[in-house]
Amino acid sequence: MKGKRRYILGGGVVLLIALLLVAFVPISYYSFAPGDAIAVEGQIHLDAKSLAQQGQIFMTDINLMQLTLGLDVIDSFNKSIDVYPASAIFGSANPGQIVTQQVGQMIDAKSAAVIAAYSYAGRKLTLLPGVEVVATLPKTSPSILPGDLIVAVNGRSATTLQAVAKGIESAGQSLSLTILRSSAKVGAPTRKVVRVEKFTSQGRQIIGVTLAPSETVELGHPFSIETGQIGGPSAGLAFTLGILQQLGAIEVAKGAKVAVTGTIAASGTVGDVGGVKQKAIAVYDAGVRLFLVPPVEVAAAQSAGLKDLKVIGVQSLSQAIDQLRKNKVLLSGQS
Repeated sequence: MKGKRRYILGGGVVLLIALLLVAFVPISYYSFAPGDAIAVEGQIHLDAKSLAQQGQIFMTDINLMQLTLGLDVIDSFNKSIDVYPASAIFGSANPGQIVTQQVGQMIDAKSAAVIAAYSYAGRKLTLLPGVEVVATLPKTSPSILPGDLIVAVNGRSATTLQAVAKGIESAGQSLSLTILRSSAKVGAPTRKVVRVEKFTSQGRQIIGVTLAPSETVELGHPFSIETGQIGGPSAGLAFTLGILQQLGAIEVAKGAKVAVTGTIAASGTVGDVGGVKQKAIAVYDAGVRLFLVPPVEVAAAQSAGLKDLKVIGVQSLSQAIDQLRKNKVLLSGQS
């Protein structure tokens, strides 16, 4: 009888260990969970105007995590978390590529925010046109990174998509690209010449990059926008408003708090972002009760069920400033 009990007990332990191991097996699903609401005044180091007597503008992010079977079960009981298949988030790219791309997107967000803010405030800046590296492949030469702006191929000026594509196609196995790469300070890009090797893909010789027409900015007084490990473009509008605040072009009423999410184009157009339900929760938990989002994301923000969080859709920088005035967040500013 004792031997039988020992056998049953041993079998139970093995089963428990097996279940624990399975619970930690990664699956191809990811969770969106609320992140943080961060005051942009602590990120933007323009050193143009003291904000001690002003209110705050917040950006917000989400926590993206790959799930295990165990976490999937736990997260199913948490209404603040949404779960998506990897394909819905990354498409055909792998997560590592997306992380690299998001670094480039953050660089773009900072540059576009500076252009939009300085243009709105009538401040001087110099625009440098080129062709941006939007994404790379695993085989792409490590010397070229998402966010780099190509301005020449093999020493010949190339600042249009057609010119860059033609230069790459006509080059040999190895070629040089002159690029402008963002430095620690926005408005002070570093000019570099890098070597890139072609490789064969589907019968074609390529360097493995996705390209798009773009521009970067050069400033007489460059400054830093510190974002740490945060990637992606969704803080663009928040950065733009924060830069305007530090330039003195807008003034946030003392004690006022507003959170903002949305991409920004150099023209001031606001673009869509993801994870707005989770961002709304992060905003609310930080004590903010006014949230500006792209118009198509209003329903997502409201789906968090936070009744005293006022959500307003804006599709441009000027609309955002108008809404901040209407809600008595701004004391003054340009029209």
